[in-house]
Amino acid sequence: MQRHAVMFRIKPGSQDAVRKLMSGYRAPRQLADGKSRLISTSVFMKDDIVVRMIEIEGDLPTLMRHLSQDPNIQKLERELERHLAEKRDMSTPEGAAEYFRKAMMETVTTRMAPPPEPALSGH
Repeated sequence: MQRHAVMFRIKPGSQDAVRKLMSGYRAPRQLADGKSRLISTSVFMKDDIVVRMIEIEGDLPTLMRHLSQDPNIQKLERELERHLAEKRDMSTPEGAAEYFRKAMMETVTTRMAPPPEPALSGH
């Protein structure tokens, strides 16, 4: 599993509209190519900064191309456009790839708990 995050800024006063859009859109199709899949998405917002975090399995570029063509994501991006502080082109795989190159946040660290110890039997 991989985690990736992108950050973007929204126009001041757009928080309520963006919150509604980001929490209410229909989920995209999960599988991209039979091997790459979107596991989860989380969105965080503070003032004019929005961070979208995704967990995936497989190849990120393949999944990004898949998501850029998903009708639910295309609709969300069209509706979100009017609230963005900086314009971006999410209408093509090339435009989406360019946006992700610019907006992708650096992974500094990921720490995971070790698997739990097996329970000892009472015998």
